Amino acid sequence: MRGSSAVLFVVLTGCGAAPVAPAPHAAAPAAAPRVAENTEPARPPQGQLYREDVNALVERGFPLFLQRIDVAPRLVDGQFRGWSILDLRPSDFWAGVDLKPGDIVTAVNDLPIERETEAFAAFESLKQSPSLKVAFQRDGQTRLLEYKIVSRKN
Repeated sequence: MRGSSAVLFVVLTGCGAAPVAPAPHAAAPAAAPRVAENTEPARPPQGQLYREDVNALVERGFPLFLQRIDVAPRLVDGQFRGWSILDLRPSDFWAGVDLKPGDIVTAVNDLPIERETEAFAAFESLKQSPSLKVAFQRDGQTRLLEYKIVSRKN
């Protein structure tokens, strides 16, 4: 079943593709000017997300994010407990994110995500939030992913 807006933020933890290896290149002729290399890391340091990447993802919209994750409501005794992750794709988008199919996301930034409107509001709030916190359960154990949102340029 195609999931609701619930787990949208989980993606932000992996926002951005894995670094791409530079293509091999031939030696430049002696007269060619040197081009300054980009020394900015493609991915933020562990435990952090770049504000610019988070905002860009939010600006692209919630529906685009939802194409990267399938979830289904998890009910226990008829009560909503969270969103069970069915699939995460593409894998490079989620590289380094400690989430996998079977995990049950229960909250994002301490906000409820039971209703689509709640999930959307939490997604939009990431433009202003100093961090991303995803509470989830795996094998009956409660876990928390936490990422500080920082500017790429300090």
